[in-house]
Amino acid sequence: MIKWLMDLALKERAVVLAAAVLLMVGGLFAFHELDIEAYPDPIQPRMEFISQPFGLSAEEVEKLVTIPMEVGLAGTRNMVAMSSFSEFSLSDIKLYFDWDSDYYWDRVESINRMNTVNFPPGITASVNPDNPIGEPYRFFVESPNHDLIQEKEINDWVIEKQMKTVWGIEDNSNFGGLTKEYHVNVDPEALSHYKMTLANLNSSIANANINVGGEYVGVGDEAYTVRGIGFIKSLDDILDITLTANGATPVRVRDVATAEVGYAPRLGAVGLNDQDEVVEGKPLMRKYGDTLKNLGRH
Repeated sequence: MIKWLMDLALKERAVVLAAAVLLMVGGLFAFHELDIEAYPDPIQPRMEFISQPFGLSAEEVEKLVTIPMEVGLAGTRNMVAMSSFSEFSLSDIKLYFDWDSDYYWDRVESINRMNTVNFPPGITASVNPDNPIGEPYRFFVESPNHDLIQEKEINDWVIEKQMKTVWGIEDNSNFGGLTKEYHVNVDPEALSHYKMTLANLNSSIANANINVGGEYVGVGDEAYTVRGIGFIKSLDDILDITLTANGATPVRVRDVATAEVGYAPRLGAVGLNDQDEVVEGKPLMRKYGDTLKNLGRH
């Protein structure tokens, strides 16, 4: 057989060469169109419902929340398995569907069934974003001065919003960096001196950080809109907020506290090669998405 194939190949050289060229062109085209994911989606189609019944023990969560959800979701079309667990103030249920099912129709039916479940007053269940999802790639935000607060601001408020407009991208997960906060450091003795509580201080700052609309003032044939501008834009704006009055003298935030720019408590960090900390972004691709289109190659 091998001798016959070798004789045929030597006899029909033009055909063999044409077939080789055709195979090479087809291979290059297939390689260019290959849907490659940096972190592929190997998980069976899944739906996840989470409820947080505050203050209930694991036994109460199981009895009042988890079991009613299991009964309500039982019999969902194309569902092949269900898993759940109950913890203190937390109930989690996962539905696993057939690989060949229409995931989004299954998702709609699951949500509709969940709406028929009767929970105790004040308890609701929320659905996680589309599961499973893929990651076409990951990126890192860098700046000349490597300011972790500034890099995270750019990632959260600029890149993430632009990323969500990309075809097939459902969400963007951000990790690393420092979340900017404005900290008001209260002097307890000064607060006690002016006979105020921390709750008074919190409510006063929250009430001052608003814009309000009013009526309008007629001036001849024209009308001027009346508005109250109160959004906080700087640390001085915080310090100038009036809390109360001591006789005819206003008591401001600066009289009982100082203000500074800080960051939220750290829960972790992301490193890259020799860099101890970086800001990372992970676009999350919708199920059945096309990686190459998401990457902008089409």
